[in-house]
Amino acid sequence: MTPNTTTYGLTLTRGQADYRLHLVSIAELAIAEHNRSGWLPAGSGDATLMTRYLQTIRGAPSLEQPMRELGAWLRQQGKM
Repeated sequence: MTPNTTTYGLTLTRGQADYRLHLVSIAELAIAEHNRSGWLPAGSGDATLMTRYLQTIRGAPSLEQPMRELGAWLRQQGKM
C-alpha cells in the first residue's frame, strides 16, 4: 500500500495548534506504552479503537517532522 503523501494547508490559531500538539503527544505516549508492554486502554471500545488505529498508522508517513515544526512554531509564538 502506497502512503498518501498529499498535504493540505490548515490555518490554526496558537491555541488550536497547541491543542493538536498535545493531542498527538498523548497519542504517541499511549503508542509507546503499547509497544513497550502490550498495554491497551480498558474503556468500553477503546482497546478496539486503539488496535484499529495502530494497524492504520503502520503504513502511514511519520508525523515526527511536522510535529517538531509545529512545536517550534508554537515556541516562537510564545516569545512574541
